Amino acid sequence: MPVIIFLFLTCMSLFAKEITITSEDGFTLHGWLDYPAQKKAHYPIVLLAHQFGADHTIWKEMAQDFNQKGYATLMVDLRGHGKSIMKNGNAVKISADTRMDHIASAIEESKKNVGFEKITSDLSQWLNKLSGEKEIDMHKLILVGSSLGAGAIIPLMVEADPIALIALSPGGGDDEAIKTSLMYSETPSLFIAGKDDPLGAQERAIVYTKEALRGSLVLISSDGHGAVLLPRVKNYMDSFLKGIH
Repeated sequence: MPVIIFLFLTCMSLFAKEITITSEDGFTLHGWLDYPAQKKAHYPIVLLAHQFGADHTIWKEMAQDFNQKGYATLMVDLRGHGKSIMKNGNAVKISADTRMDHIASAIEESKKNVGFEKITSDLSQWLNKLSGEKEIDMHKLILVGSSLGAGAIIPLMVEADPIALIALSPGGGDDEAIKTSLMYSETPSLFIAGKDDPLGAQERAIVYTKEALRGSLVLISSDGHGAVLLPRVKNYMDSFLKGIH
């Protein structure tokens, strides 16, 4: 392959296609769909859901890594975050004060204003959107979430039947839906947290692992939360995903 064509294909993989959906209650939600540079008839797909106070960009490096391994990726901005802030023509955002010592109150305030209980439904709509992409193989779906996003993807396991789920510093959510999904889904699931997580994610990770039919747990020595753990846990995630194939 001529060098110039190879470079063109490589650069193409760095720029994802922005797509949108409208939530049931009127949020315009934004996502970024990217395919590997190597053309194939169908691609496995990874849906990535970020943590509170962040946006889709926390996943860029990981998404590129998945693309290089042959996966398509969809990074989304959750409602009230990033570009997903317009609801029926009005801006509706999470609390701007996301400092760690204020984050608990910021989450509670944002939960009511933005409607965090609807995030799982939003993500289900994203999966429906992906099912309309002829290149996507929905039978090879991987769900990845951090904190708020992790809590929201767990209830999707029964509905979507992914081949794997990774929950980084898992947050709470619809406790009944989470418990039901963990009890009945046979999806291999990896729960990761720091042993001294400031928001108690390690306790949820332990509980979720025990309740899951096929749960695995990684606890590392850290007081970090969410995406800050990624450089230290990437090898665990890679090993877990290799084990499911």
